[in-house]
Amino acid sequence: MNIDDLKSEWQSAGQESLSEKELAMMTRVRNHPSLRKLRIKFMTEIVALTAFLFLFYDGLDGAQKPLIVNILLIISITIYIINNALSYYHIQNPLVSGNFREALAKQVHSLKRLAVFSLTSSVVYAATLLLFLTYQTAFTQRKYIILSALIVTFSLLFYYSWISWQRKITHFRQLEADF
Repeated sequence: MNIDDLKSEWQSAGQESLSEKELAMMTRVRNHPSLRKLRIKFMTEIVALTAFLFLFYDGLDGAQKPLIVNILLIISITIYIINNALSYYHIQNPLVSGNFREALAKQVHSLKRLAVFSLTSSVVYAATLLLFLTYQTAFTQRKYIILSALIVTFSLLFYYSWISWQRKITHFRQLEADF
């Protein structure tokens, strides 16, 4: 491509006018690629956890566990799924007000609250899952190693999740400070 072709491309760029409807669709928060990735992640989690709920009773000897352990597992998974759905809904429909700075402050506050709920529901879910898996288990050295690996893995996942939430909150704080 020579310089004249580049100049003519530059001159013709942006001359296509978009309709109001097309512009509105492009600027909608719901169409953001990050939300698409988040939606895929949440849907995958919901499908996997729902399948787990249907299979744990027979596949993981849930019938041999006490009823309270099964109920705690079901409740913790349900809370985790509901928290994810509410978080996604909140992120998809941000708070809008006339004052942009005030809206950013509210967004920072709600993200902090979402982070606490998300991390708490994750910890509760992991703890009840470990309780379910280890209840009435005769531990050997190998099983202690597996349990330790699970605890380390969960800890790393919580830490990564915490870092991710902090990054999001810091981003909105910076937007508020820059405004």
